Amino acid sequence: MRKLVTVRVVDAIEPIVGADAIECALVEGWTVVIKKGEFAAGDRCVFFEIDSFLPLADPRYEFLAKNAITWNERYGVRLRTIKLRGQISQGLILPLSLFPEIDATALADPQLRQRDWTTALGIDKWEPSIPASLSGDIEGAFPSFIAKTDQERIQNLPELLAGDDEARFEVTLKLDGSSMTVFHRDAVTGICGRNWQLSETTNNTLWRVAREDRLLEALAALGRNIALQGELVGEGIQGNPEKLRGHQFHLFDVFDIDRSEYCGVEERMALVEALRAAGASLRTVPVLEVTSLQRFGGSMSAILAYAEGPSLNPDTAREGVVFKRLDGKLSFKAISNRYLLKHSDR
Repeated sequence: MRKLVTVRVVDAIEPIVGADAIECALVEGWTVVIKKGEFAAGDRCVFFEIDSFLPLADPRYEFLAKNAITWNERYGVRLRTIKLRGQISQGLILPLSLFPEIDATALADPQLRQRDWTTALGIDKWEPSIPASLSGDIEGAFPSFIAKTDQERIQNLPELLAGDDEARFEVTLKLDGSSMTVFHRDAVTGICGRNWQLSETTNNTLWRVAREDRLLEALAALGRNIALQGELVGEGIQGNPEKLRGHQFHLFDVFDIDRSEYCGVEERMALVEALRAAGASLRTVPVLEVTSLQRFGGSMSAILAYAEGPSLNPDTAREGVVFKRLDGKLSFKAISNRYLLKHSDR
């Protein structure tokens, strides 16, 4: 799961052309616009990632009140990608001195960057409202025996670009839709959205698509304890950027429940073919290529530029791309900044 609030180090401060009162802080792979002189290179700070929802009941965030919204019956501010004086700004950094919750013992931890302060500081992850046809009747919590789909962003993994590993990655389109999981475990099948397992009802789109594509029947015939995870796209979902009629499920991962790990690319492809042979109409997300990270020359800007481009619909700008190492044990996403600026409402 994403660590929305972490303690980090300001790597560098850069000027913004034509700006007298603001400048740009580089925090690992992120660029954050700050007041001039507020931080210096080498300073530690509290970093709030985009999609953090900051409660305005906390006076530390009152200076953001002009951007306040009400979300999930809470009054606060959602951090999103913005552009100031031509400079992309993603997230927020604040001085450590404002946060006595982060004690000296924690600050001495060499693994401090890995520690998540989201809950301790009362921060929530903002998520868009889910249409009723996708939320449905809740059967229970998302199953604990399946990993949730929430890829880490490349900006939080700068060490991957700095290394000389020649490992190969499958690169796929990241589609702008709604998360969907279809699973089979010990003769029991089920369907989940992002956070909940859903009961089958006549008006639930996830169940209807799974039935139309014969996913449940194919999983039962195969008999493996696995979960199919993918993106549901189409009418009424995120504005339907692909301009589809109806709805489509596009698989991007297969989770092996017995091993509690994701299948590698070769095994996933074999399972897709086996499910199709068992009667499933199973689509997968488009594969762009197989490549290594060395092609980006250690440049964060180069990999973010690579995230730009067309989606399934050639007239639609894509949300981004997902990199999966061929063994299935490492994956991350690179999101298009153009997409983030255009779709700041979700």
